[in-house]
Amino acid sequence: MSNLLKAEFYKLFHSRYFWGIGLFNFLLSSILLLDSYGETANLLLASLYNIPLLYFLTIVFAALFVGNDFEQRTLYSYISAGQERGRVLFVKTLVYEIACFVILAFPLLIHGLAGLLFLGEAVVFTGPVCIRTILIVVCVLAMCMLPLLFSFIFRDIGRTLVVPMVIFFLMIFLMNGEHARLVTSILPMGQLRLLSLQQPSLSTVRFMVTDCLWIFILYFIAYFGFCRSDLK
Repeated sequence: MSNLLKAEFYKLFHSRYFWGIGLFNFLLSSILLLDSYGETANLLLASLYNIPLLYFLTIVFAALFVGNDFEQRTLYSYISAGQERGRVLFVKTLVYEIACFVILAFPLLIHGLAGLLFLGEAVVFTGPVCIRTILIVVCVLAMCMLPLLFSFIFRDIGRTLVVPMVIFFLMIFLMNGEHARLVTSILPMGQLRLLSLQQPSLSTVRFMVTDCLWIFILYFIAYFGFCRSDLK
C-alpha cells in the first residue's frame, strides 16, 4: 500500500490540474467574497458560505484525477501488477479526498487569516470551535464523495463530468425550493451553508451522522462497482 500511496501522491503533486484548479478556486472564492461577506459574520464564514457554489470544481477534478486514470488504464495496471482492487480504491479515495479538501479549504485558511490580521475579526462559531471545525471537515469529505462515485461507475472523463454536474445544479435548485430546510439539512453542501450562517437550529450530531452515512454508502457503492468491473 505504501508504494500505491507514493505513486498517487507523486501524480497528484506533479499534476497541473491540481494546482490549476486550486489556484482558480482561491481566486474565484476571493471574488465571491464581495457578495457573501454581507451575509455572514466574518471573512472566514463568508468563504465557507461560498464552498457549495465551488463544488463544481471538485467534479472537474474527479473527472481528471480518476476518470483519466481509467482512460489511461493506470488503475488496471495496478491490479495487473498484483494489487487488490479494494486497496487500489482505498488509496485512490484517500488521495482524492485529501486533494479535494486542500482545494476547497485552502481559501478558508487564507481568508480567515486575512480577517484576523487586517480586519481584527475573531474566528467565532456558535458552539465549540473544535466540534464545528470537525463538522466542516466531514461535510467537505462527504460532499466530495459523489463525483468519486460516478468516476468509478462510468470510468471515463465525459460522463464523470456531465452527470455529477447535472446533479450539482439539481441540488442547488432543491436548496432554494419549497423543501429547502429539509434538503439543506440532508445534503453536505447545504449543511456547510447552514454552518456559515450560524443557524441556531443546527444539530451537530445529526449532521455528523448524516455525513458519515454519505461517505460510507457512496464508498460502498463505488467499491461494489469497481470490484465487479471488467479489466478491459
